[in-house]
Amino acid sequence: MSYTAAFISELTRAANEVDKLSTGEYRRLVERAVRMVREMRLETGTRPSRGIYVAMGDLEIAALMTEAAANNDEVEGVLLNLAGMIRALKIMVDGKIDVRKSD
Repeated sequence: MSYTAAFISELTRAANEVDKLSTGEYRRLVERAVRMVREMRLETGTRPSRGIYVAMGDLEIAALMTEAAANNDEVEGVLLNLAGMIRALKIMVDGKIDVRKSD
């Protein structure tokens, strides 16, 4: 299993067991996920548009607000959103690699 797939699983598992998640663990997961999303966007050559910046900013703000409120449903939502973003970017990265190999 690749690091990316393992991390997607980790985010999903944390979302499903949010009541067992400490604030520090949640913060570290969000930081790693946001960093990974940014790196994968660079790797795919996805040109940042205003919408992408706004979406990432909104997600980071939601993560911070959720951390402060400690609402389990919101924590779960943030983690699942990040897992979904990483999953979609992984598909793009894998597709880009396949295209390069066939050239």
